[in-house]
Amino acid sequence: MFENSSFPEGRAVGVVTVILRTVIGLNFVRYALSFSPWFEGSASAPGVADRLFNPNHTNGFRADFIWLALSTVLIFFAMFGFVPSFKDSQRSRVNVYLSLAWVAAFVFYLWRMLYGGELDFG
Repeated sequence: MFENSSFPEGRAVGVVTVILRTVIGLNFVRYALSFSPWFEGSASAPGVADRLFNPNHTNGFRADFIWLALSTVLIFFAMFGFVPSFKDSQRSRVNVYLSLAWVAAFVFYLWRMLYGGELDFG
């Protein structure tokens, strides 16, 4: 069906890899900023993230948290697309390891938010 296609198979994987690694990189930057009270805020004062991602001060989740949660789900499932070629391709191995590292970091982020009281369900 695609025998005469001029679009090389490796090119599509390369584009997906660039997108995946960019999203993971942005998530790690946001994760690193979460350790700064200046950015994240504290119980006594809002941080830059509160003003930037929740300007109307609603009682819902901030947009950056929603981004992290949804992108983590997508990263988790995208990782399985690289598992079949894990043994043959260094690119696939790096993508799987980066995905696993991000999922672990997000789980730690959630634990820290719940344990630290920053994420309160009422």
